[in-house]
Amino acid sequence: MSYTIALVYERKQDYLAKGFSEEECAELEENETIDALTSALESLGHTVVQVGDIKDLVACLAKSSHQSWDLVFSTSEGIHGLAREAQVPALLEAYEIPFIGSDAASTVLCHDKAKTKLSLEHCSIPTAPWCLLRNSLDSGASDMSDRMASAKSSSSHADALSLYPLFMKPVAEGTSKGIYACSKVDRQSELEQALSLLSMRYRGQDILVESYLAGREFTVGIVGTGSRARVIGVLEFRFHGRYKKDGAAQSTQEIDFITCDMENPSHSAGGVSVEAFMPNMKGDSLVQDACERALQAYIALGGRDFGRVDVRSDRKGSNAIAHIIEINPRPGLRPDASYYPSIAKNHGWSYEHLIEQIVESAAERVPNKRGRTGNGSN
Repeated sequence: MSYTIALVYERKQDYLAKGFSEEECAELEENETIDALTSALESLGHTVVQVGDIKDLVACLAKSSHQSWDLVFSTSEGIHGLAREAQVPALLEAYEIPFIGSDAASTVLCHDKAKTKLSLEHCSIPTAPWCLLRNSLDSGASDMSDRMASAKSSSSHADALSLYPLFMKPVAEGTSKGIYACSKVDRQSELEQALSLLSMRYRGQDILVESYLAGREFTVGIVGTGSRARVIGVLEFRFHGRYKKDGAAQSTQEIDFITCDMENPSHSAGGVSVEAFMPNMKGDSLVQDACERALQAYIALGGRDFGRVDVRSDRKGSNAIAHIIEINPRPGLRPDASYYPSIAKNHGWSYEHLIEQIVESAAERVPNKRGRTGNGSN
């Protein structure tokens, strides 16, 4: 069955031309992604309408151009506001237009990492001990240090957070935005640098403080919804090289996490490269645990159609426990660079088959399944 599918996205080049920085545009779509997604959908027999961003979508709705659409495939990350990833889903829900991917409520929940962790704890799914540091627009570095001490002491995880290392990042970003070499804090004397950088670059956005998870890191690909959701594969990350900053080299062990400047097609920066490889899913109990926890988290937070869950163990060696880092309800789909298509490829799926599985999951929600059949009838 074929559909008329509208694509909604922010084209990265357009926003760079408007004066947004590379970091601000890190989650936006490259031409390669838009072209690949369009090509894959058309090869599956669907008619594709390239809409553009949310303002273009609003213009289509105002003109009633959406009347011919069966589904919307949105990769929109949004630009403004902490609920920006949910803006397109919410708008589509208001107009009762079926769309691919998680609904607005689930998207908001996953985008705000503090709310994600509250939900995971409620469901008894492991996640790192944490607290939330309020970051008001008028906070200075010294004031932030005092707030940090208060946030840690008032947390239900106060004992765990009294120990180093800690890890800091903005509460509502993706694609490793806001994660720098200084995000891992090994001692009290390093707090001010991390707090100052995050509070300056992400003014008004709260800072998530977690116990550092020192074990192995995975990302798990999932397709489907509810009881039909299933793991399609997993990647594990390995770090090579020595990270150099301001002329000083830090050991690889200290930079064993993905920073925002490593989120590029080469997955490398500052002398460190990230190797993503397929681990043994059957003979490695920690990999199995990571996949099981990822699927539990995805279902618990209302994931639909497709998603990717980042997992890291609390230690290396035996007795390690997989902890959920975050849930991405709208993972990158660039076939030559994004982790999600790479997971599918390792599983033996072509890019077209991956997109087909995603669309088929969403098609369950199309009223009367009104896509066109092969002979063109309704």
